[in-house]
Amino acid sequence: MEYILKVSPKGQVTLPKKLREALKVNDLIEIELKNRRGIVKKPESITDDLAGCFRKYALKRKIPVGKALEKARDMVAHEIAKKNN
Repeated sequence: MEYILKVSPKGQVTLPKKLREALKVNDLIEIELKNRRGIVKKPESITDDLAGCFRKYALKRKIPVGKALEKARDMVAHEIAKKNN
């Protein structure tokens, strides 16, 4: 199945409903570029799996779990460094 998508002047693309359903995409997709060709993949996991106050933070920003955990690790490291100084 092949789709041709129009890119708006702002660089935005709307995925047709049939394509979103086929990809089972709700809000995030990942596109990998290889040799000037785009490969669409579903993100590994999104922040819906998280709990507590961290989930709120991550869901607001709609970021993949890996990036959210990396950001949290950086924030904690920064807080620890600040307390030790």
